[in-house]
Amino acid sequence: MAPRKLDLTGHRYGALAVVAEAEPITYPSGSKAARWQCACDCGATVTIVGAKLRSGSTVTCGDRAAHRSGKAHPMFGKLREQSGNWRGDAITYTSAHQRVKAEHGPASDWRCACGCGRQAEEWAYLGTDPEPKVSTHADSEGSLYSTDPEHYAPLAKPCHRNFDVWQAQRRTGLTLGAAIVGAVAA
Repeated sequence: MAPRKLDLTGHRYGALAVVAEAEPITYPSGSKAARWQCACDCGATVTIVGAKLRSGSTVTCGDRAAHRSGKAHPMFGKLREQSGNWRGDAITYTSAHQRVKAEHGPASDWRCACGCGRQAEEWAYLGTDPEPKVSTHADSEGSLYSTDPEHYAPLAKPCHRNFDVWQAQRRTGLTLGAAIVGAVAA
């Protein structure tokens, strides 16, 4: 019995709304994959392999400039509902950072948000989520994070470290010197 074919018409995957089935793709091995015509929130129309939509690996038309040009968010230009990687709040610290990268690209695509002029290297949690999560993983234990990519900014490594020290000092009430000594000792 052949597997039942899924009809993705009308489904939404991130910024993509499936409009209709498209011509399937035939790979060099001879296998075929269903493809779907999708309308992106930015106005573009693209054809995407169904497996990429269902897995979440393709969630926009791929035109980063179009998705960064809006006015919904001062840095990224999109609404949370348009987020291609918005799948709930039950994710780990590492998954939250992967979500940010999937949503906004590598931090290295950006200049450091602190204004120092350096190239960003990492996504930093800003501490702006009213309900942050606390990491229990050994590598990041006790670190706060958000499941919402809009609570992160691209920072250069030195700026990220300084920001984390400042956040820890602010959160714990320790003096800045004590927070720095604790961070260096760790």
